[in-house]
Amino acid sequence: MSFEWVSYFTCEECGLERPSPEVPYDRLGYAVCPSCGAETRPAASATVDASTLVDG
Repeated sequence: MSFEWVSYFTCEECGLERPSPEVPYDRLGYAVCPSCGAETRPAASATVDASTLVDG
């Protein structure tokens, strides 16, 4: 008996759930919801400023 793992995509905007192979991805590899078009890119941190990026 064989078993195949299936990964699912769940849209945080509209709640759509689909198997990952059925979901389109952008050129950077992030999933794009086929229902509402929301992208799954990570949000930029609002707490980082230029002074935290330099060792000094």
